Amino acid sequence: MTSNESPLEILDFRLTKCPLNFVKTRLALEKIPLNAFLEVWISATSESVMNIPKSIEAEGHEIIKNERLEADPEGICLWIRRLK
Repeated sequence: MTSNESPLEILDFRLTKCPLNFVKTRLALEKIPLNAFLEVWISATSESVMNIPKSIEAEGHEIIKNERLEADPEGICLWIRRLK
C-alpha cells in the first residue's frame, strides 16, 4: 500500500449485528474494482471483531488494517482489499 492510497468508501457498521454487517461488507466489496479497498467500522465488543476478518479472508480478500478507531475506542477499523 502506498501513502497516497485511500479507501473508496467508509462503511460504519458499528451498530449493525452479525451476520448482516458481513453481508453488507461483502456486497460493497463486489461493487469496487479489484485491488481497491474499503474502510469498514465494526464494534469491538461484538462477535464481528473476530468473524468478519476471518470470513473476509476465507472469501479470498485481504485485511490490510485492523485497529481501534481513534475517535471511538469501542470501534474497530478494518481496511479490506478486494482480491477477487
